[in-house]
Amino acid sequence: MKNIVLMILLLALAAFGNCRISNIQWSGSREKEDEAFLAHLVGEPCGSAEAVESIGSAVMLLQEHYENKGFVGAQVFYSIEGTTLYVELKKGLGYVWAASENLDSGKTRPAVFQRLSGLTVGAPVSLFDLRRSDRKLSRLGYYEKTAEPRMFRDPVRNRIVPAFSLKKANVSEAEGFLTYSSESNVWEGKIDVSLYNILGTARDLVLEGYSLENSRSMYGFYKEPWVLGTFWSVLFRGSFEEEVLETREKNAYGEVGVSRDIGFDFNISIFLGIGSNDKRTSMEVEYVSLDRFSLPRRGTHVKMVAAYRMNRPDSLENLLYSELAVAHYIPIYGNFISRFCGKAGGVFPTDGEYLRSDLFALGGLESFKGMQYRETYSRSYGFSELALLWQDGYDLSLEIFYQPGLYRRMWPGHGWALQQSYGLGFTQYRENWSISIYYAMTNGKNYLDGILGFGVKTLF
Repeated sequence: MKNIVLMILLLALAAFGNCRISNIQWSGSREKEDEAFLAHLVGEPCGSAEAVESIGSAVMLLQEHYENKGFVGAQVFYSIEGTTLYVELKKGLGYVWAASENLDSGKTRPAVFQRLSGLTVGAPVSLFDLRRSDRKLSRLGYYEKTAEPRMFRDPVRNRIVPAFSLKKANVSEAEGFLTYSSESNVWEGKIDVSLYNILGTARDLVLEGYSLENSRSMYGFYKEPWVLGTFWSVLFRGSFEEEVLETREKNAYGEVGVSRDIGFDFNISIFLGIGSNDKRTSMEVEYVSLDRFSLPRRGTHVKMVAAYRMNRPDSLENLLYSELAVAHYIPIYGNFISRFCGKAGGVFPTDGEYLRSDLFALGGLESFKGMQYRETYSRSYGFSELALLWQDGYDLSLEIFYQPGLYRRMWPGHGWALQQSYGLGFTQYRENWSISIYYAMTNGKNYLDGILGFGVKTLF
C-alpha cells in the first residue's frame, strides 16, 4: 500500500512540474500596453510557490501602474485553470488632484503650500507622487510632520484632495560659531542669520559673516519664489572678502539667477554676475532625496556646479570652474547610520596663471575639517569621507569620521599634497536652540593639535 501511495505522489509531482502557463486570457477594460506587464509569465510554472509569488508580483505592478495614473481604486484579479492564466482588470473611476491642503498649523499661505507640494492641480492622481511630495515637504525644513498624508474625495467631482499634517518648524536660525586651532593658537568666528519661509511665503534669506586672523568676509543669498506666477524663482547672491597679506586684497561679486524644480527631487539654476576681476555665468544642478532638512537619516544629495569666468582685466585667460559634491546616508541598524561623502573641484585650463581669488578656498566643516577655515587655496582638490553616526531620533547626533583627500599646492609649492582628517562630532537640537561641537585632527600630527569647533543656534 505504501508503494502505491508513493507512486501516486511521484506521478503528481511529475505532472505538477510539467505544468506551464501557455496563454493569458484578459477580461475588463485594458490597454494594449498592459499585456507587457504579464507577458513574461507565459512558459512559467503554474502551480509552484515560486510561480504564485511571481504572478502576484507582476499583477501588483499592473495594479500600481493604474494607481499612479489616476485610477486609485484599480483592482486586478487572477486565477489559473489548467495552463491558462485568467486576468480581470477593474480600473474603476479616474481621479485628478485637487489643491493640496495642510491640516496642521504650518503657517504657510494656501497657494504657497500648493506650489511647495509639487502636486499639480488637475493632474492624474498618483500614490507614488503623494509619497514623493511628502518626502519633499519634510526635507524643506519648513515643517515637522505630525501624521502621514491622507486623501479625501471631492463629493461632487472626481477630485482627490491630498491632505498633509505638517506643523511649523523652528528652522530659521541665528548662529554663532567659533573654532580654535591648538597648533597655531588661533581663534576664528562666524555669524550666520538664516530666515526660511518668511511670513509663510517660501522666501529665504541667508546672511553670513566670518572673521579670521588675516581676513574677513560676508555672504548673502535671497530667493524670490515663483515670479509672475511662473514655476521659476529669482535668486540673488553676493559676497565680499578682504585679506590682509603683503598687500591688502579685496574681492567682491554679485549674481542674479533663476531656478526651477524639476519633478520632486531635481533643481536647476542659472546665474549671471559680475565680480571685482571678472564677469561670470554659471549653471548648477542639484538632486536631493534626503528625508529631513536637519540630521537626515537616509537619502542622497548631489550638487554639480559649472561656472565660466571671462574678461578679466589682469589676464587674457578665461577660466572654467567646476565642482561636484555628493552625500549619501544609509541606515545600518537601530540608531546607527553611515554617511558617505565626496567632493572634488578643478579650475581649467590647468596651466593658467590665476589670482588667489580664482582658486578654491579649502578648510572648515564643508571642506577639509582638519584645516582652519580657508587655510589654503588650491587649483584642484578632491576628498572623500566615511562617517558613522548614532542618532536619537532627529534631535541628537554623535559621529566619528575619517576624511582622506588631496589638493594641488600653491606656488612656491608644487605637486599634490595628501590630507587626512579624522575626529568626532556632536549635535543636539531642542525646540528653540541647538548646539554643535566637533574636534578634527590631521594624520601625522599630535592628537592635541587639532581644530575645535563650537556652535550655538537660536531657532525660531
